[in-house]
Amino acid sequence: MIFSRKLVFIAIGPFLFCLLLLLGPPEGMAYSAYMALASTVWIASWWVTEAIPIPATSLLPLVLFPLTGVMTMKETTAPYASPIIYLFLGGFLMALAMERWNLHRRIALSLIAMVGTNMRQILLGFILATGFLSMWISNTATTLMMLPIAISVIGQFETFSAKDSFDHPGASSFGKALILSIAYSASIGGMATLVGTPTNLIFANAVKDTYGSESQLNLPQMDIAFDQWMWFGLPVSLLLLGVCWWHLSHNAFKLGTTKVEGSKAIINSELAQLGKMKLEEKWVLAIFSLVALGWITRRYLITPFFPAVDDTNIVMVGALLMFVVPSKSQPNTFLMDWKTALKLPWGVLLLFGGAFAVAAAFETSGLTAWIGEQLKLLKGIPFWLILLIVITTVNFLTEITQNIATCTLMLPIMAALSGVIDAHPFGLMAGTCIAASCAFMLPVATAPNAVVFGSGHITMKDMVRAGFLLNILSVIVILLATYFLLPLLWGIDMQSFPAVLRR
Repeated sequence: MIFSRKLVFIAIGPFLFCLLLLLGPPEGMAYSAYMALASTVWIASWWVTEAIPIPATSLLPLVLFPLTGVMTMKETTAPYASPIIYLFLGGFLMALAMERWNLHRRIALSLIAMVGTNMRQILLGFILATGFLSMWISNTATTLMMLPIAISVIGQFETFSAKDSFDHPGASSFGKALILSIAYSASIGGMATLVGTPTNLIFANAVKDTYGSESQLNLPQMDIAFDQWMWFGLPVSLLLLGVCWWHLSHNAFKLGTTKVEGSKAIINSELAQLGKMKLEEKWVLAIFSLVALGWITRRYLITPFFPAVDDTNIVMVGALLMFVVPSKSQPNTFLMDWKTALKLPWGVLLLFGGAFAVAAAFETSGLTAWIGEQLKLLKGIPFWLILLIVITTVNFLTEITQNIATCTLMLPIMAALSGVIDAHPFGLMAGTCIAASCAFMLPVATAPNAVVFGSGHITMKDMVRAGFLLNILSVIVILLATYFLLPLLWGIDMQSFPAVLRR
C-alpha cells in the first residue's frame, strides 16, 4: 500500500510538468520563465510528498534546468558550491567536534543545574539549554541528546509522586511539558544564528542572489553577515523561548512550583560521569569561541584590514584547526578525524544546492519579475496586513511541508511582492524565514517534533493542543519583531523599496 502511494507521488511530478508543457505559457510570460515554473512544480511536488528521498529530489534541477534551457549545466551546478553551503558545512564540523568530546552535553547539563529544581525552573533550564545548543548544533542532534536526560528526570519525578500521598499540582503534566519543551526550543533556538537552521542560510543566499553582493551594489546590508542576522534573530529567539516557557508552564499544562526530588542528583550524576573537563574539551571550546567571536566582530575588526575574509573563511579556519590540534587522551589522534566527519548531513548539503539552484532559476529566467507583475493587485493593501497574512500562511503551511522547500519557493515571491507594494524586501523575506521555523502542532512538521513524539510520552492530542496556541503566539511575536524591531536594528525603512535595487 505504501509502495503504491509512493508510485502515485512519483507520477504526480512529471505529470504536472508535462501538463504545463502542453498548456503553454500565459501571455506576456517568457518561455524560459515558464520552463522554470514547470520544472519547479515537478521539484516542489516531490519535495512536499517526499516521493523519493528529499536529497535525491534536490538533484533534479541538474537534469531539468539544462534540458529546458532555463540555465546551462555550469550555471545550474554553481549553486551547489555556494559559499553558504560551506558555511553550514564548517559549522557542522565544529558541532561534530563538540559532540565527539561531549562538550555539548556538559554545556547543557551545566545550564540545567544552574536554574533550579522545581517544575517550572527545570522546564526553563531545559528550554534554555536546548535553545542555546540549537544555535550551533543541528536541531535534531540537540533533541536526541536532551531527550534521554528529560526522560530520566520524568521517571524520577513519577517515582517521587507515587510514593507521596499529596496531590502535586501539575505532576501529571510535567512530563508532557518537559518533552514538548525540547522539541519547541530546539526549533526556536536555531533561529538565533545563521548556522542554527538551514532556512536562515537560504534567506541569506536569496538576498545575495536576488539583489547582488556587496561588491556589486556597494550595499553592505544586502550581504547578510553572521552578526547582522544574530542581532535580529537572537532577540526574537529569546522572546519566543520565553513565550514557550510561559505557555507550557502556565497555560497549556499549568505546572506548579513543586520541587522535583532527585532531579538535582540526576544532573549531578550525569556531570560526574563526564568527569573533569578534559584538555580536548577546552581546546574545542576555545576554537569554537574564537570562531563565534570572529563571526560577531568580522565587519568591525577583521574586514577593515582583510576585506576578502567572510564568515565562511572564519569557520573553515576553525574547522581545519580541529584536524590539526592533537588529542592528549587519545594518542596519535586529533580533535577531529574523518570518521567523525563522515557524520556530516550530506543530504542537507544537497538540499541546499537544490534550493539555491531553484532560487537562481527564478531570477535568471525572469520568473521572479513575472510573478511581481501578477502581484500588482495587492498594491494599496497595508504592509502590516500583508506581512501578517504571509507569516500566518508560512507558519501553518510548514506544518505539512518541508520548511526548506517552503522557504525556497516563497522567498523569490516575497522579493517580487516587496517591489510591487514598495516595501523593503527584508520585511517579507525575514518574516517568511522565521515563520518557517515555527511549526509546533504536528509530529511530521519538524524532525524535533517527530523525535519527541516517538518517545511515547505525549500523544497527538497533546502536541496539537499545545502547539496550536504556540503557533498563534509565534505569529504575533514574529509580526511585531519584523515590523518594529527589524528596521530599528538593521537601519532600514520598512515602508520603502530601495531605489538602487529596482531594475
